[in-house]
Amino acid sequence: MIDPLTGVVVVAAVGAVAAFTGDRVLRRRKRAFRDRYGTYDRFRTQVDADEVRAVRDARGEVAAVKVVRDRHPLASLAHAHRYVKEL
Repeated sequence: MIDPLTGVVVVAAVGAVAAFTGDRVLRRRKRAFRDRYGTYDRFRTQVDADEVRAVRDARGEVAAVKVVRDRHPLASLAHAHRYVKEL
């Protein structure tokens, strides 16, 4: 059995590694988005608005956001959601 202090240290270490890794992944994803699209406005021009609008009208906003993310995997959830809301 692990004593409480050792348990706290292990949990803290695992949490720190997870946070560091998550931050690196997020930064890498943002950089890839900037490299591919440059800005949000350039991203907007590359999305098929008619397809997304049709999905939104038929199946709802969540499905439309999923279509945007499926077609443009570098787009964040926030970008995809903003795009659907602005249609």
